[in-house]
Amino acid sequence: MFRRPPKHKENPRFISRISHGRVLDDLDIAPGKLASYKLRTELHAKIIKVASQYSQAELQDVLNESQPRVSDFVRGKITKLSLETLVEYAERLDMRPQIKTEAPRKPREMHA
Repeated sequence: MFRRPPKHKENPRFISRISHGRVLDDLDIAPGKLASYKLRTELHAKIIKVASQYSQAELQDVLNESQPRVSDFVRGKITKLSLETLVEYAERLDMRPQIKTEAPRKPREMHA
């Protein structure tokens, strides 16, 4: 019996990559932008947990935003939200957002 190869191998636009299990790290994003995206993603997830107690109409009042903007926020369209906007949303929901930094690791010494 003859088997055809999977269609994705025939498609020249298909890119095959090995994932390391960390979706954000696997994306082809510049390191500086990746850090910002990770911060926004983590903050958004925490805000959504609190915001889930409200209807979208209630969120419009609490966040002082339009219905389409609240819809984007609830649906996770993070690219439409700045870090500053997410911090403001957290404050309006009586959260206390913080950015935590760590000192850089010392470079490893090479032993000959």
